[in-house]
Amino acid sequence: MAFKLKNIPYVSYLKFTDQLMRSLVMQAEETIDQEIKKFVENGTEIIEIEISAEEGIYQYLEYYCGLTDQDVILDDIFTDYFPSLIRRSVFQTIYGVYEVELQALCRSYQEKLGGKKFDNYAGSGIVKVHNYIKNNFPKLSHMQEWDLLDQFRILRNNCVNNNGRVFKGENEIKLIAKLIEANPSFFHHDGLKTTVAQDKYTNGNQKRTGKFIIFENGSLKFVVEGFEKYVEAINREYTARQNT
Repeated sequence: MAFKLKNIPYVSYLKFTDQLMRSLVMQAEETIDQEIKKFVENGTEIIEIEISAEEGIYQYLEYYCGLTDQDVILDDIFTDYFPSLIRRSVFQTIYGVYEVELQALCRSYQEKLGGKKFDNYAGSGIVKVHNYIKNNFPKLSHMQEWDLLDQFRILRNNCVNNNGRVFKGENEIKLIAKLIEANPSFFHHDGLKTTVAQDKYTNGNQKRTGKFIIFENGSLKFVVEGFEKYVEAINREYTARQNT
């Protein structure tokens, strides 16, 4: 019995990597949810500091996990900033894993297709990957899937080298600003909400005034899906080339 190729379901060349990264995201979000729930349900501890017992003067501080309300806004730190910090770390891991796996995939393609060796292409990391892809699959030279990965690349570099800062001087970094503008439910600035009523993100939420990025729930899943779609687009072109 013959099978038509179009009836065979698509299976990613990086299926195992996809599964691992999705599992990592699930565990990260479960951990974050548990920690937020613990903070909300248990609340802070009140610390009494004696200033003058004779005069009945005491100072009271709210304390939680090594921080007090004299140091930070506890609610913001434990329900917003720390969850984002965990997601940011996981994002960097996801990016790094896919970067390595995509380079291995290109080397595998090169062994089958021949031509210029992958390692001889310009750039490094994911840029080298896309330079190889553009050269061997010209239809993918201007693919939307790459545009998103390029935004991830700039974001990753600024997370690693600049602590997640999304401004260069007083100007927003364009590709990160584009990512936030298109996906404000997943990414937004830190800091206080602006008081300008009409200054909103595209989802209707009030913009924030900070210089650093916040990763929201759903952002990591979005990142994994971005890499999956990039691989799927490449696979379509590779399969079409093999069938000609």
